[in-house]
Amino acid sequence: MTNNTQVLNQIIQIIDQKATAYKKNKKTMNRTALESEKVLITNTIKDAIQLAESIKPVPASIISDLKALMKQL
Repeated sequence: MTNNTQVLNQIIQIIDQKATAYKKNKKTMNRTALESEKVLITNTIKDAIQLAESIKPVPASIISDLKALMKQL
């Protein structure tokens, strides 16, 4: 497993934790916190996609899952 793959796996774990907490607390968070968290998660997803695209072979299913998650937020 390459270093980029390990880093991508760690980023995906962070995204998963943040997205789960975001979805769970979405109704109770104030609007500013909600928007800030959404921007943070979205930017992290974009960074993960960029990193995934640099890995050979390109993990297309991971990229697809990340894009789908971004649309869900």
